[in-house]
Amino acid sequence: MTSMERGSELARLLPEWHFREVHRLPVGAPAEAVMAAVYRTTWPEAPLARALMAITGEDVSPGRRIVTDSLAAMGEVVPAGEREFLFVGIQGLGDTPRPEGSVLDLVTGCAEPGILKVGMNVRFADGVLSTETRVLATDEATRRRFRRYWLVIRFGSGLTRTSMLRAIRVNARRDQAGSPS
Repeated sequence: MTSMERGSELARLLPEWHFREVHRLPVGAPAEAVMAAVYRTTWPEAPLARALMAITGEDVSPGRRIVTDSLAAMGEVVPAGEREFLFVGIQGLGDTPRPEGSVLDLVTGCAEPGILKVGMNVRFADGVLSTETRVLATDEATRRRFRRYWLVIRFGSGLTRTSMLRAIRVNARRDQAGSPS
């Protein structure tokens, strides 16, 4: 685990995982500009991500913000400090219904078979903007079933995340260039 990951709220909430994807991009802008861009960047500013997500049926309309509107709709937003946006979700796989309870409590404590615990962040630390996804299955059968899905979507997911990070970087640098010295 790198020092960037060690300090993340995601690493604290999901210290173990079966599936993981990390993308990083140096930004070269102040943290305030970067995090403002994280909260404001919209789908049209990341055309590749928009095209790929449109295939899945996601609402990628022009005014919709990538992180705060779309990604947060997939789970529960968790307070994670000034430089990390974090959401977590829990899902029953196949015929397994989603258990009752708060998403955060279920992610940290649920062990019922057939459940996937999912966490994703967008974080800025040490001049690097990153996104990390972690998925933990509660049993081996669920892990095997999810692995097939992961193999299909992982490449497109990586392209989507990279496109998203680049759009955020462009916005952050534009803000920095336009700000008074």
